[in-house]
Amino acid sequence: MLKCLLTSLILVCCPPFFAQQASSISTAALSGAVPVQVPSGPGQGFAFTKIDTDLLDEANAVDALYEKKGLVMHDPALQAFLDSVGNRVLANRPIPENVTFRFRAVRDPMVNAFALPNGSVYVTTGLLALLENEAQLAGVLGHETSHVFERHTYLENRSVRKKALTINILEIAAAAAPVGGNLSQGVQIFGASVQLAAMIGSDIIVATIYGYSREMEHQADSDGIAAMTAASYDPSAMARSFELLDQDSSLEYEPIQGFYRDHPKLSERREFAAQFASEHKAGALVTGDSKAYLDNVSAAICYEIGVDLSSRRERTAVERATKLSAAFPGNPKYQVLLADSYRGLGAKTKAPTDEERTRHGQAEHRKEYFSMTPEEEQKALSAKPEGQAALRDNEALAEQLYKGVIQSNPSYAAAHSGLGFLFEQEGKYNEAAIEYQTYLQMESGTSMDHLRIQRRLAAVQKLAGSPGHTQ
Repeated sequence: MLKCLLTSLILVCCPPFFAQQASSISTAALSGAVPVQVPSGPGQGFAFTKIDTDLLDEANAVDALYEKKGLVMHDPALQAFLDSVGNRVLANRPIPENVTFRFRAVRDPMVNAFALPNGSVYVTTGLLALLENEAQLAGVLGHETSHVFERHTYLENRSVRKKALTINILEIAAAAAPVGGNLSQGVQIFGASVQLAAMIGSDIIVATIYGYSREMEHQADSDGIAAMTAASYDPSAMARSFELLDQDSSLEYEPIQGFYRDHPKLSERREFAAQFASEHKAGALVTGDSKAYLDNVSAAICYEIGVDLSSRRERTAVERATKLSAAFPGNPKYQVLLADSYRGLGAKTKAPTDEERTRHGQAEHRKEYFSMTPEEEQKALSAKPEGQAALRDNEALAEQLYKGVIQSNPSYAAAHSGLGFLFEQEGKYNEAAIEYQTYLQMESGTSMDHLRIQRRLAAVQKLAGSPGHTQ
């Protein structure tokens, strides 16, 4: 069973001749939609067996576990957006037996999307943060729902039972799990979706998260691009998605590699998407405003920024926070996130140096990532002139952002705690104490950070009063 490592994010690959295999064809239902045939699965050619029912139970159990472990993100705006795009892609196709389509965001920084056979479609926060507009998301959901319509999980499971299984569930989970002694909790949640599924799901359920056979992936590719186009989404957005995949994580070393990185035909898929788009042009096609997309998925992006900062991916955090704060300059939350990101960047340059971009530099970065703590890395960087200059610039930018928020939103408490952390980092303990006290007075014990800030306040007050301290 050849597994495609571009997990369900692979949206297009080959001409839509696979659509001919489907027994039921639906057409575009939206006003002004492009006349494209959209397959709706094997139809009457598929009948449930005991084996299929058992697999359905496993899928339901995975759903329940994701909820229990808090992996599903319940943000009203994000959920409404996913439902809107997903239902538009579904259009008027008849829903298969034992399927209830649900579109969910899952807390997982790994760029990925997958569908369970019961109709649960998951898009990771990592993928949501990478995409740029509604049409790109529609392509992802079109691909994933096609797997469900075509009954790919059931058919793959039936096929696997007739031959030796070539993929081991423990190996799959291990491949998604991080390794190394200095990894933070943020790093450890990379690939959380596949790791949790491995706890209770069969090999085929876990393999579903990785992708299907090459033929099934091809079929979902062509069905998915047809579905998004029939729903009046611009299929050229799909080609842009592949460009984003090429650019992703170019800023720093990734402790966990995305599945798509090993896929050898990314350029071919991009070319096919562009060709399909050129053959299906219409004035009514929708791409979607990038600012509106950011607004709808902001909860996922903010979550990713937090993970970035706890995973030594500060450059990525700066990039994401910059995108949000530029789109919504009056939002104090995004300005504080950007300030937090520059503070976390410390002595690291905003962009990789020429040396870091070399093969030797990348190897050294990887070695240091696993052998050094964040504090040790910052100390080593600060010992170099370029690190000292970066530290001064980043701290100045962070301070400017924090103070800008305080000036325009004096009651925004998070700006005071962030400024306190910055001053403490700079050894300005008296000023840090003032900011911590201000934060505590504003929050009045209602913040989850209250105890933490109390402890930081006590620490800086002690340091400020230590012999020999001058500020």
